[in-house]
Amino acid sequence: MRRSSLTARLITIVIALVLTPIALILLSLGGQTVTLTFFAYGFDGDFAPLVGPLLLQTLGLVLLVLVVLTGIWSSAGLIAVGLLSVAPLIVAVFPVTLSWLIRIAPREWGDGLIYGVPLVVLTALGTMGLVLALVRRDPRPKGAALSVIGIIAASVLLAGGAWAIVWGIGDGVLFALQRFQFDIRPGASLAVFAGILLVVAGIAVTRWSPFALTLPAVVLLAASIMLVAAPDVVFPMLLQLPRGMNTVLPTLLLYGGGAAAGVLYLAFTAVLLRVRAHSRLASGGSASTGDTSSSAAQYPAAQYPAAQYPAAPHGYAQNPNAPYPPAPVQHPYPPAPAQHPYPPTTGQQPPPAPHPPQPGR
Repeated sequence: MRRSSLTARLITIVIALVLTPIALILLSLGGQTVTLTFFAYGFDGDFAPLVGPLLLQTLGLVLLVLVVLTGIWSSAGLIAVGLLSVAPLIVAVFPVTLSWLIRIAPREWGDGLIYGVPLVVLTALGTMGLVLALVRRDPRPKGAALSVIGIIAASVLLAGGAWAIVWGIGDGVLFALQRFQFDIRPGASLAVFAGILLVVAGIAVTRWSPFALTLPAVVLLAASIMLVAAPDVVFPMLLQLPRGMNTVLPTLLLYGGGAAAGVLYLAFTAVLLRVRAHSRLASGGSASTGDTSSSAAQYPAAQYPAAQYPAAPHGYAQNPNAPYPPAPVQHPYPPAPAQHPYPPTTGQQPPPAPHPPQPGR
């Protein structure tokens, strides 16, 4: 397991809390002009009025990608900004709070909140942070079978979650604004809650299937591009949806919600692969070298008895059939006296003294 340093956590938290609101404001500012161009002014095929708003949204997407990239160093920033999703969730469940926010916040900021852009983006960021934290604790792959199943499961869960969120917002917040009836609608509130849980589950699938978000990302990006590039083809299809949804879904896409989710999914896939590979290398290095302090404390050094025999002589290595240890050499004791004539003759040296000298002699 590899934990991030305290400095990395603080820096990523600051970056995420500063850049994410700015990105959401840019998406909302650009989305308002794009939406008015298509619904209020009428789109005649001239893309010149859309260049500025689309550039604002592109800048917002770049900032969101930077926020996701902070997950390489620490998951704290993504988790911290994910906690902010409580605010748009309260707005989606209790529409009366939206009437209060509209009075104090600029309209350009509130439009994106009405159609659920902050709810979708912040929920995704927070879940991505949780997944990265789990991967850092256990980076081991879960098998090819789970990876394939995860791709299918994530697509189904995210599609179901998006459907529930869009329906809940259309039957809750949008209904309240259209009729000025801000009472709680239990069905819409439950749909939003269920949609959030499904989205969280769909992103969490990447815990064992890192490429699970690739297919949803491609679909969301393609739908967002086609909606602007070929509105005559896409809008009639979206208008066939149930009442409420046929307004919320196109507007959510025009406000950059679909493009933001798609870009976030692709960026998160790259970050997830990077974090998983780095954590596996760190875990492998720790396993190969070992933690000497913990291993020494857990497994004390083995004690071996002292050798009972001296080292084998050099000849034993050449003759392995020789008995070991060798039998002691038998020396007579006391040693037999040497036979020398006594008294010694002239010029004859006296016999040498016994060695070592014996006591008493």
